[in-house]
Amino acid sequence: MKKILLVLTLTTLIFACKKEDDKPNTSTTTNTEVEGCMDELATNYNPEATEDDGSCEYLPTELKLSSIMVNSMPMTNNGANWDVGVFGLENPDVFYVLKQGAGDIISSTSQDNIDSFPILFTDNLPYTITNLSQEYTIELYDNDQIAGVGENELIGSCSFIPNDFITTGGVGINITNNGIDMTLAIQWIQ
Repeated sequence: MKKILLVLTLTTLIFACKKEDDKPNTSTTTNTEVEGCMDELATNYNPEATEDDGSCEYLPTELKLSSIMVNSMPMTNNGANWDVGVFGLENPDVFYVLKQGAGDIISSTSQDNIDSFPILFTDNLPYTITNLSQEYTIELYDNDQIAGVGENELIGSCSFIPNDFITTGGVGINITNNGIDMTLAIQWIQ
């Protein structure tokens, strides 16, 4: 009797397992399509993508310069005051000139008798820079012309190549040179 019971139990188990194996597989199959950016020119190109998902990103092609903030600059001309005015020694009357190569692009009017920082320039800005591989220079001058007489004195300059800052992104570029520290408020444009 025990043998018959054992045989029946084993037979039931075998058929129960067999029935489980006969059931169709209802699990989801792995999708072989990979979504992503398929444009090789994009910065986020995915060589494994088989379906473009519209996520392609590209390097900027232009830079919009919105303001120039002078955080510091030399307050004397090699120890001498920049200005000697009607009332004696005065602080500099500062203006900027944005240059590309030897050519002037834009400039500001002067802010007179500067004695503290920062100095914020927004005259003739925003300006859109379209050649990101060229070097641009921002020169600061002390305005010493009165009624067209006299010469402006170069306080100093800072240069930058926009492409050098693309990877850092952001909304500002900081440039420094010989005691001049500037922050450029910018926007990258694609």
